[in-house]
This record gives sequence, structure tokens and C-alpha cells, in this order.
Amino acid sequence: MTTKTATLAPLLLAPVVLALALSGCSGGSTSTESAATSASASDSTTVDTASSGESSSSSTTDDGPPPPPGEVQVLTYNVAGLPQGISSSNPEEFMPLISPLLNSYELVLAQEDFYYHAQLAADVTHPYRTTPWMEPPDVLDLGDGLNRFSIYPMDLHERIGWGDCNGQLDCASDCLATKGWSFARTTLYDGDEGKVEVDVYNLHMEAGGCPEDIVIRQKSCENLAAEIMARSVSAGYPVIVAGDFNLRENDPEDVAPLDALIGGAGLTDACQHLDCGDIRIDKVLYRDGADVTLEAIHWEVPPEFVSPEGVDLSDHLPVAVRLAYTPQ
Repeated sequence: MTTKTATLAPLLLAPVVLALALSGCSGGSTSTESAATSASASDSTTVDTASSGESSSSSTTDDGPPPPPGEVQVLTYNVAGLPQGISSSNPEEFMPLISPLLNSYELVLAQEDFYYHAQLAADVTHPYRTTPWMEPPDVLDLGDGLNRFSIYPMDLHERIGWGDCNGQLDCASDCLATKGWSFARTTLYDGDEGKVEVDVYNLHMEAGGCPEDIVIRQKSCENLAAEIMARSVSAGYPVIVAGDFNLRENDPEDVAPLDALIGGAGLTDACQHLDCGDIRIDKVLYRDGADVTLEAIHWEVPPEFVSPEGVDLSDHLPVAVRLAYTPQ
């Protein structure tokens, strides 16, 4: 898959085009999904380009004891960061409210972080974070809207477009942004016993209900599964995949692409693993590595992401998952 450049309508049409993009960037979901549910069993370092130093396994391979087990708290959140009046949320007011709430989560994966990244990052204390594709944003290049905040070091960060899109002024207008996925190898533990590293993918899938959109989602899921297998699984790394999938397992059209990704890459859906009883387009998936097992032990829609008046801070609700990792 190759990184693609967004193809946009002329500047004169930008307000109309961005308004039409709303449904696509919102993932075709209802304006507000269901209420919160759960299920259980300082100084910063900016990471914005791929770097060298790739290792060949996710934990120590010496004869000594493995690194200790631990947990990682992951939050995926589509923050509805299109301009005020075009966004289906209220980002000028709500983005500053979202920012401090992110500090309760160790690894935050954001989608639609287009126009208000400074406000989103203002009160974040995570020492590691990505640089936006476009900063300041340009109406003619929205970028991918994928950013992350982490208390854990990240390496090899990369942004990849899906390689295809559908719709300029129709079919959810996905070609207005460079939707795709990003990657970073994240170090959860680094001690005398060795490292525990996990490959983390953040994605925003094609939206829209036109026949071309369905084909693109299928192809994108197949390609990402192949990429995960080649990039991560073949090297023995555990994997986390999270983001706005624009896919629901109870939609007949979505069954095949979900199977292509989840089955094709050997992933587990955290919600399904914990029988959370909820169906959302915002998901957290994972799989074991050669030397590290992962297991979802808690899934929830956090209740705190609301305004003082009780209004949801985005047109998507965040999803938080706590994963236990056990080095072998």
C-alpha cells in the first residue's frame, strides 16, 4: 500500500465540500451512539517519521527470566475535528474539554484530529505524541486526522493511505481526506529482563454506502491484514489495531471485510472477547506475539466524555480497553 495524497475540490467549493464530508468523516454512524457501557474480565517527545532500529522480537530472547507481566489502557476516539459549523459536533467548545480527560489513558488513538489539534493536545501530559499531517490544517489537504498520545516510547511511526477512495461531492466524500492507517512500535516495558514491544495500528476506514465504498473497504481490510502479517506477525510482535472502522458485524455488507481483517490477521475483538453486548464501529482488536500474549480484561465506553450540560463531546463515543500482557 502506498501513501496517497488527498485530491480535493477547488477552493471555491470548499465549504460545500466539507459540509458533504461530514457524513463520511463521521463514519456514517448515528449522531450519538448508545449510552456508556462496560465489560470486564511535562516534557514531550514528538514522533512524526519512521526511524531506524527495528528489532526482531517483542521481548528478551536470553536464557534469563522474561520481563514482568503488565497492563496497558488503550483509548480510541473519533474527536470530530472538522471546522466549527461543519463538524457534527461542537469542537471549539468541546476539544478543550476532551484534552485533560485523555490523561486517564496510557495510549490514546485519535481519529478526525484535523483542525483543533492544538486544543486537543493543550492539557495532555503524555510525553510521546505524533505531529499532525498538516499543522496548521489546509482546506486543500486535510491529511489523515490520525494522531496518538502515549506514556510509552514509540518508534518507526508511519502514515499509510488506503491507496483508493470514493466520493468528492457524494458517497460520503471520502476523497477529501487521506484516510488510512498509522503504525508505531510501542515499548510497554524496558528493563534488565528485556523489552516488551507491541505494534500499534490506528485507522480510519472508508465511509459511505455506495457500491464503490463497499469494494474499497473490502480491499482495505485485505491489504491491512496482509500488512500486519508481513510487518508484525512475521517478526513476532504482538499487535493492537484500533480506530474508526466504519464496519459493524451485524451489517451483512460488513461481514466480509471484517472477516478479511480479523480472520486474515488472526485478531481478536476486545468487545466480543468480553461479551460486552455492544456493536460499534469504533473498535479495539489485538493478537499475541511470539513471546508475549495479550488479553482484553476490560472494555467500556467511558462516561466522563460529556460537557457540563451532559452533551457528548463528539459524535462518536470513545472506547477504552485494558489489555493484560504476559511475556513468555
